[in-house]
Amino acid sequence: MKSILVIGMGEFGKHLAKKLLLLKNDVCIVDQNAELINLLSNDFENAYIGDCMQKVTLKELGAKNFDICVVSIGSNFQASLEITSNLKELGAKYIISKAHSELQSKFLLMAGANEAIYPEKEFADKLAVRCNANNMFDYIQLSEKYSIIEIGVPREWVSHSIKGLNIRNKYDINIIAIKNNNEIVIPTADYIFMRSDHVIVFGDTKSIKSIHK
Repeated sequence: MKSILVIGMGEFGKHLAKKLLLLKNDVCIVDQNAELINLLSNDFENAYIGDCMQKVTLKELGAKNFDICVVSIGSNFQASLEITSNLKELGAKYIISKAHSELQSKFLLMAGANEAIYPEKEFADKLAVRCNANNMFDYIQLSEKYSIIEIGVPREWVSHSIKGLNIRNKYDINIIAIKNNNEIVIPTADYIFMRSDHVIVFGDTKSIKSIHK
């Protein structure tokens, strides 16, 4: 469990905070919109009304004590920049700031963010890869070369075992898990593929995509 401060309860901040809470983290939310915070206070034990552009507000929240501080005020770049800078000056351990452009990302990093995220671009890139590929259901790019991808089981794999197909050597990929009817299975080498399986694989992105050519 981590202690996480989420600043800004727009759609991104709100959904992020709720998901972090579901994952059993200690989440504190803050926004200067009193009506919004009052609505969310039923879900969050630590919900505060405050203007985080004021350094004193961040200090009173104990920003430096959180494991992660997330600045999710992407629509007001000046506010995001000032809050990021103030968090850095107050000694925040790890700062993640939301941007709306590549240029904003660069400035936020210069202001002290450890990470500057650009969700719209990241989601668009991920969706583009999925749309471009055959039989791909999810995609996580780990580097320029390697990815974790969820694919539908290739027709020629059905009724055969992982060991029998010699998948690692033949395709240069590793099978992480099998997903079937939302159940996750960590397979052994003797696992027999079923037509309804989704296979979660790790490896060279080009190698994975070549399976469905």
